Amino acid sequence: MKQPANTLKRFILDRLKLEKIPELNLTTGELKEFEQIYEAHIAGVNGEHFTYQSEVPLYRFLNYVLEQKNVVVHGSNSSTIREFEPRDSTLFTGKPVSAVFASTDGVWSLFFAVKKRAGYTGSLRNLCLTVPGKRGIRRYYYFSVNRDQLKDCWTDGMIYFLPKDTFRPGGIRDEWVSEEPVKPLAAVQVSPADFPLIEQVRHHSEADSMMKTLLQAAFVRKK
Repeated sequence: MKQPANTLKRFILDRLKLEKIPELNLTTGELKEFEQIYEAHIAGVNGEHFTYQSEVPLYRFLNYVLEQKNVVVHGSNSSTIREFEPRDSTLFTGKPVSAVFASTDGVWSLFFAVKKRAGYTGSLRNLCLTVPGKRGIRRYYYFSVNRDQLKDCWTDGMIYFLPKDTFRPGGIRDEWVSEEPVKPLAAVQVSPADFPLIEQVRHHSEADSMMKTLLQAAFVRKK
């Protein structure tokens, strides 16, 4: 039943105005390069910080690693995290939890890595939906920031690669949580230019309900 259900989900989501990133369709050369980067910087489990130097967009490397390896990622403005500790927060569904949060979607994590949090007030509204396809995973997004907080909105950040062993699914498909502390396998430096949907980020008023902003994301194309 999964295949017909996923086909229906893709049919519906493809017709909404959410931002979309198609399945990975990597060349043999890209696959070889990604494996070399992974083996050189992540597989060694030494917490290394590295710089991504490929001409292939970083989000494609992240999604490749997340689809093929036993890792999850966490995006942060901070470059000094040596161990992630569980914190009180809520799942995407609103359920309270004390956990380390991570994701199996590179673009979603890049948003949190490069959205400048220092001095920011108000909500960050975002959505990541993924559906398996014949050639991989099709991805759909919505990102919005407080329209009164647009000045100096972005910053450099880090994507941390975490072992998936202690994580369990959270409140939505690509949200993962661990109730145990987690040490990073590695971390890659990122900049706003690495976030492929930065020009598609929307703006909302804090007076707007979450439902209103989601309906606008689904049915109104960003101008």
